[in-house]
Amino acid sequence: MTANLTTHHPSTVAAEEYEPFLVGDEAIGEVHWIRNGGADDTTLAVGLWRCEPRTFPYPFAADETIHVLGGVLDIELADGTLVTLKAGDIASFVKGTESTWTVREPFQKLFVVSGA
Repeated sequence: MTANLTTHHPSTVAAEEYEPFLVGDEAIGEVHWIRNGGADDTTLAVGLWRCEPRTFPYPFAADETIHVLGGVLDIELADGTLVTLKAGDIASFVKGTESTWTVREPFQKLFVVSGA
């Protein structure tokens, strides 16, 4: 039997533990990586992301699940559907989804990315 190993991560993250989050060459908010890489080189990324109010295009490069920790975000999908997320909401998007994000209030999320 193989033992499961768990890594403990503190519940608070200091400001200096964030870095710019890049989409292409543009910094879109800041990220704190909790995990970046899965077993056997599979795609798995988990982190905290934050952003001040702004609007930007965001193509989902992989499957992504979001748990909103604070703020308000509007996600407009390519077909015109508008998804509004606020503290406590959970949403999941599939790889290849084209969207435009409008951060209406300073926003923080926990995210899990897989399957790229």
